[in-house]
Amino acid sequence: MVREAREALSVAVLAVILTGCGLVPPFSARPADTPAAASPSRPGTTPAPATTPAPTPEPSSGAPRLTPAAAKQAAASWVAAYNKMIKKRRWADDPDAMSRLLGEAALHEAVIDRAHLEEDKKRVRKPIRLTGRQTYYVPREQPPGGEWFMLQATYRGEDRPHILSFWREAGTPSFVLAGKSPLHYGERVPEPRRDSGGYVTAAPRTIGTLLALEYRTFWNSPKHTSPAGATGYRLAKDNYSRRAFPQVYKGLYAAYRSFTPAYGFVTRGGGSFYLFSLLNNPQGVTQVLTVGAFVPRGRKTIDEIAGDWYA
Repeated sequence: MVREAREALSVAVLAVILTGCGLVPPFSARPADTPAAASPSRPGTTPAPATTPAPTPEPSSGAPRLTPAAAKQAAASWVAAYNKMIKKRRWADDPDAMSRLLGEAALHEAVIDRAHLEEDKKRVRKPIRLTGRQTYYVPREQPPGGEWFMLQATYRGEDRPHILSFWREAGTPSFVLAGKSPLHYGERVPEPRRDSGGYVTAAPRTIGTLLALEYRTFWNSPKHTSPAGATGYRLAKDNYSRRAFPQVYKGLYAAYRSFTPAYGFVTRGGGSFYLFSLLNNPQGVTQVLTVGAFVPRGRKTIDEIAGDWYA
């Protein structure tokens, strides 16, 4: 019954939000059987397969399209609008409001919440109250078609910092939440490489795509006998997903069909940190896995700094 409700809701809500309201992801989520592509594709198109990552485009000249100060202001505006939205008891029934604030993985989580609301009328989302230090990760060079940034902050009432990613498509007035996850206990987001203006260096999107592919392969392989590691990367032996997999897999689990764009930056030590999410088929949304993945310089193993299995 729960699964049937979620399937019906996901078809209706995601179809309206992702197409009817004009919200288009920056790059289409990669289906499970699609190799990494050299460039983003628009919804409804098929990415051209590629066996090796394409080189990162040369940085463009000119002033940054998004400043750290503007990112901070955008995050504050988003939090205020989000808290106002979820005050409404049936906020998940308003696709227009959701499309203005939520994107990518956050939309899939909203579909899950809407199914929960159908079963439990008293269930509510907690407002986000940012406390303590906030760390912004704003790349100087932005991808074609929009701007992104990440934020690390602590919520009031939470005992762990969270890492959030925001995206604004070109021509749209405000940012949407792309993904979020609490940090694992005892973990820290690696320090980024910053220039004199405080901007981070964006990590190659192609590497982030390979990491997401590796995670998708890992989670969709019950005995991990499929081509794990074929991307050139492999989950570290002490990766948190290796610990969580046995418990999660025997519960309510559906294979991940695609994943979101991987937003990432180069760390001070020369490694890379990315935030991305694994998604079900939109016709059967039951869970979202958002991961903060770190690959140290010179290594091909993936450490998991943050992780959230939303179901």
